[in-house]
Amino acid sequence: MNWKIKKKLKFKKTADREKEIIDALLSNRGFSSGDEKEFLSPTHPSKILIDSLFSEKEINKAISRIKKAIKNKEKIIVYGDYDTDGICATAIIWETLASLGADVIPFIPSREDGYGLKNEKIKEFSKKGVNLIITVDQGIVHRLQVDFAKKKKIDVIITDHHEKDKELPKAFAVIHTTKLAGAGVAWFLSREILRAFKLERGEDYLLDLAVVGTITDMVPLLYVNRSIAAHGIKALNSSERKGLGFLYQRAGIDKNKIKAWEIGFLIGPRINASGRMSDPMDALRLLCTIDSKRAGVLADKLDKDNKERQVLTKQTVDHARKLWLKEDEKSSLIFIYDKSYSHGVIGLAASRIKDEFYKPAVILAPRKDYWVASARSIEEFNIIDAIRECSGLIKDHGGHKLAAGFSVSSEKLGQVKEKLLKISEKALSEVDLIPTIDVDMEINLSDLSFDLMEKLLLLEPFGVSNLKPVFLLKNLSILDVKRVGADASHLKLVFSDTGLGKSISGIYFSGAFKLAEIDIDKLADVVFNPTINEFNGKRSLELLVKDIRTNED
Repeated sequence: MNWKIKKKLKFKKTADREKEIIDALLSNRGFSSGDEKEFLSPTHPSKILIDSLFSEKEINKAISRIKKAIKNKEKIIVYGDYDTDGICATAIIWETLASLGADVIPFIPSREDGYGLKNEKIKEFSKKGVNLIITVDQGIVHRLQVDFAKKKKIDVIITDHHEKDKELPKAFAVIHTTKLAGAGVAWFLSREILRAFKLERGEDYLLDLAVVGTITDMVPLLYVNRSIAAHGIKALNSSERKGLGFLYQRAGIDKNKIKAWEIGFLIGPRINASGRMSDPMDALRLLCTIDSKRAGVLADKLDKDNKERQVLTKQTVDHARKLWLKEDEKSSLIFIYDKSYSHGVIGLAASRIKDEFYKPAVILAPRKDYWVASARSIEEFNIIDAIRECSGLIKDHGGHKLAAGFSVSSEKLGQVKEKLLKISEKALSEVDLIPTIDVDMEINLSDLSFDLMEKLLLLEPFGVSNLKPVFLLKNLSILDVKRVGADASHLKLVFSDTGLGKSISGIYFSGAFKLAEIDIDKLADVVFNPTINEFNGKRSLELLVKDIRTNED
């Protein structure tokens, strides 16, 4: 494990050390001290100028077409995606248009239907008299499908945040940016639609949905996304949505203490589970229903789906790991497929395999007469670019630098595997495949205090590109170390700074494998997140250890 120290601080004797630490953390996240106010107190999304994100021309075209559809009582389909971001984006546009009296129906494809616009569905909509399709969280690479819709006399408005191809679809309007999540794009379109109708719903209207999509889709929580996250979390804590209330109960969440972690690890996965295991429309219904009884039933279903998803994901990861270990472990990219896999969990499996081996991972599951792939990558390898190099061999594709997907016929599966392996071998060195911990800075044990912890909380919400601060402490004595946990897989440690006589506890989750490398007779360097441990009414500072090295000197 490599450690990359971003900032080397030389504290001034008269300086406010806490302020220097905060300033350094802001600098590491791309903000100067002059930007401190915006970072710590982000502008509300309602005040962000639309032309800083989108083409005003395209926004105006979309609004004009929507106004016409509402006036003429045309049938509108909001065509979403089955992940949490796509479901939240669908809810935002559906609720907005329905509140304006539009004849609007939401549609979220199942995993069996597949990702994105499909000609079969467009044909069905045409037979039902649909005149307008609004895509959310997808559509930017679907040129042929948009052309097909036009032949069926259906206009298409695309709203998406995924990477675009060189040629855009010839849609009625294209509202696209990679700066936001799909739910963020949908929220800004909703804002502009309501303003065009001269309606005021309050600046937090639908932000409770936008923040869930934004955080779960793991977009960088900086700038506009930080604005959505910071103000959206406040909106979520006061949200009156029946379904969310029941979902909090099932997940054991205190409604008034929701932060980014609860969204990313408790709320988001339950919404996502419906799209992975059963019907994503159930999650949409849960978010939008005003019926308490129905909300409770739907929350139970999503919770059940989530538990089944957890079991199936573990089975898939365990199986994929065994297959990989039987193959050539020296290759730079992991490419695994099996007929037993469910396409509902291959993305999660790919992510965990990627994390475990620190290599790009592609996991495929069968669907009818072809295979569906989910790919997850490391920072050093752009997976969507690699997939695009296989465009002559694959069917649909889409995604980002670190997460993407595609479909491929059984006949060309081997060719795609071979090509991706060659691309990765050329692009990745041995050094690239050594995981790295980004360390914000080295500090002293005496710098850790409850006052500093209070100031660190101002950096929330934490997430992609604004991770929890990671510090380095050098030359600590190890007073005690022992294995803990039901399976003894964690380490409990006590450190001290011999120069000051100050001691502090640390917990190293899943760190038992390091025990053989730890020598309590030698000083150690520790990389960690600082935290506050609350137990039996007492508060104490604690280190969440990420890595430890015993000094050899």
